[in-house]
Amino acid sequence: MLTTAPPTTSAVAPTAPRVVVVDDTPDLRNLLRLMLLRGGLDVVGEAADGRAGIEVVRRERPDIVLLDIAMPVMDGLEALPTLRRVVPQAKIIAMSAFGATQMAARAVAAGADGYVQKGTSLHAILAYVAELSGVEQRPARPVAVTRTHEGGRSRPVNAAPAPIDRRSSGSRDESSTLAVAHAPYGVLEVSDEPSPRVRSTNPVARRLLGGSPAVGALLSLSAPGLAHHVATHRHEADAVFDALLDAGSVRATLRRAGGSLFVYLDSTTEDVGLLRRAIATASHDLRGPIAVIDGVVEALAWGETPVPGAERDRLLQAVGRQVAELDRVTADLFTSTQVHRGTLHVDLHTFRAGALLVDLLGDHDDITVDVREDPPVVADPLRLEQMIGNLLNNARRYGAAPYAVVVRPGTGGRTVRIEVADRGPGVPVDFEPQLFREFTRAQGTVATGTGLGLYVVRTLAEAQGGTASYRRHPEGGAVFTLQLPAAP
Repeated sequence: MLTTAPPTTSAVAPTAPRVVVVDDTPDLRNLLRLMLLRGGLDVVGEAADGRAGIEVVRRERPDIVLLDIAMPVMDGLEALPTLRRVVPQAKIIAMSAFGATQMAARAVAAGADGYVQKGTSLHAILAYVAELSGVEQRPARPVAVTRTHEGGRSRPVNAAPAPIDRRSSGSRDESSTLAVAHAPYGVLEVSDEPSPRVRSTNPVARRLLGGSPAVGALLSLSAPGLAHHVATHRHEADAVFDALLDAGSVRATLRRAGGSLFVYLDSTTEDVGLLRRAIATASHDLRGPIAVIDGVVEALAWGETPVPGAERDRLLQAVGRQVAELDRVTADLFTSTQVHRGTLHVDLHTFRAGALLVDLLGDHDDITVDVREDPPVVADPLRLEQMIGNLLNNARRYGAAPYAVVVRPGTGGRTVRIEVADRGPGVPVDFEPQLFREFTRAQGTVATGTGLGLYVVRTLAEAQGGTASYRRHPEGGAVFTLQLPAAP
């Protein structure tokens, strides 16, 4: 999705630096646009994924690009080399929901001029953009608010983030090394050559490799099978393959960054590693909405000029959407906990699912609700909302519009059949057996998620005497089907 920036009441100078914002969260794009315009910059375009961002940047030729790292279709790391070629003189600033991760160094190595953490105050982001791009910032009077960030440290809202300069930072800078050391998966850096040599490993990678290979040593000496795969796939943009190490089978993802190859190793058998990754992704899903809500609070209180009424209404609507997203994530986490404790409860009622879903989804322009017949169903209406919400969220993350919800009688009239369909790429065939398992996500995907959504859907369906299943759409895409008991 690509757009030209919407009109605004804020005036910008004719010579103001031109900015393109690329982020998959519309509410965050709106906040960044508001912040940049109030700081005297000209937002000339927006996009929701890396591929669309390249098109907007190619068309607008901006001076500054704010680029999210984790996006569907094409992520920021994949888009960076092309953006660098299209606008070699522009300042490209990468963004992520986490500040202390290897993503910062990877983005800088791939061509970004700097990096900011989502959740940093809007005023601090603006100050950083101005500093990095040489823009004289408009005077502003942010309110004196103190927030607590990582590690319990507090800092004022006008404390700018420390810049990362791509000319002096590499893939092994101090902050990224600390983050890689605590990553819940193996990170192995090797040289980009036919016989790769080890450059760095984190603790998880060393354990999976069965030891600590010496820096500079041939990878084939400690992991010949993995070394063969790396050499075979090293020219591919983003290869994913299975390898056998001393600790067992792993799924490896290979990505290029600067003059190195990074190999990300996920154990396919380690439950603790699975749980740690689930915690990391759940934290990401929670932090995104919190960053938007935090930004809205600051935007409403920032400066002496009040936010215009229409803009204030949009900001408050954004808060409502992000609160709903927080509610969805925490509901899934709580449901999973109830399942494990044996305390999951469903409150069965007889009602018409089609009428409920029309009322629930009728104002969503991108969703078609098709109620062919609407026989009464015996189910928990709140749990049905949770299941449909998860399926639509899954479709938006991994699929593509148009989205359709279809309600009709099941075979023999004994069930009510509810389908949620999209026209995306569908589920990878080799991942289909794991689709409804807890804490699982398809390898190689750039979309984030806890890996709980479909597990919760299946568990809730079975708790109500029904089933959940998946099939490929005959015209391309995914179809998820709920079958719930029909009223006698």
